[in-house]
Amino acid sequence: MQIRTDKPHILQREIRTRWPGFRDDAYVMTYRRFTNKASEAHFTVPPKAAFADIGPASFVVLGRMRDDDGVIFECLTIDSGSLVYAIVEQRFEMLPSFLAGVFDPPTSDAVPEGIASEIDVLIGEFIAAAHNGTLPQLIMQYRQIPDGAAITALAQSTWLGADTRRTFNPFLLDQPGNDLRQLTTEIEFTIYRSHELRFRAAQALEIIFRDGISPTTEQIVQRVVRNFIPLYQVMLNASQQRKTRVGTGFETHIRTMLEAGHIPHAEQAVVSTRRPDFVLPNKSLYVSRSADAMVLAAKTTLRERWKQVPMEQRSCTVFLATMDEKVTRSAVRDMADLQITLVVPEAFKTFGTVVEYAKEPNVLTFKQFFMEEIATRRKPRWVALGVW
Repeated sequence: MQIRTDKPHILQREIRTRWPGFRDDAYVMTYRRFTNKASEAHFTVPPKAAFADIGPASFVVLGRMRDDDGVIFECLTIDSGSLVYAIVEQRFEMLPSFLAGVFDPPTSDAVPEGIASEIDVLIGEFIAAAHNGTLPQLIMQYRQIPDGAAITALAQSTWLGADTRRTFNPFLLDQPGNDLRQLTTEIEFTIYRSHELRFRAAQALEIIFRDGISPTTEQIVQRVVRNFIPLYQVMLNASQQRKTRVGTGFETHIRTMLEAGHIPHAEQAVVSTRRPDFVLPNKSLYVSRSADAMVLAAKTTLRERWKQVPMEQRSCTVFLATMDEKVTRSAVRDMADLQITLVVPEAFKTFGTVVEYAKEPNVLTFKQFFMEEIATRRKPRWVALGVW
């Protein structure tokens, strides 16, 4: 990196790049690092066409290669709405908080760094059990993953245990939305993955050792090949269940914050054909179409599902809480036209982030929702009505 003599706070370097499909010829781009702006850096000037049709929070991938002239970076963009995006996320074990990183190319037997030691311990357990004749019992011990409620409860206790000063009272949290995001998409996922590892390994070993006989190498090969279909089904189920499992505790964590803040609410209140996730302050005001009522819907990811939310309006304001950073600006403005206010983690409304929420007036952070919408605007009215 070179220091610019006219602006010493800027470090920069020229980099040879190639953008297959957009610019196949090698050309020089400039990487600039602004030391006076924390981690801010610019990479100029990429082909505009590579970014023309991609959604928020998409990936930019740079692969370090070599050609006759030395090091060259092959570059591409991966749209956040594509199947490839999901594959990259899963292959590199990317958590939702991921912004940038350097990765080695994955191999077929690569083990995620975060669970490498856990895998070694589990292998030791299974080998020891096979030698002492207790493998069937160990397989049965690991043949069940705790249900969603148990994992969510464990995630909350883990989060609280990491800092004795923590509380679920949203009025006392600096960044309640970021905390919700960590609980929902990181801590729960880590706990689930640990149980999933044991469960899927037990399923596979049960198929190979199902007759209770310690097999020879030849027998293991025969059983793997003959049982390819059930083994493949185990792996396929693992992939599908992981996708549906991540984030299922979001609504529970929100309820915990409402309860900890003593905020009056009704959960899953059935009214005609509607069943909002949360109605505040109570069901009766919602049923009577009072403007003092409000709906808080909770959806970890949105896609097109946000279009279901307007049906829950009964002359009251609707707020839609989400962990989704892949929502386009046009969709946010469509929600504004339908009088839907998004509620997102604080990290999503910071200027310069990968999402486009910061400039949209119908997007609140969870901190703004609890402190401004609930404590400042709603509470005095609800107290006057005798419902708080």
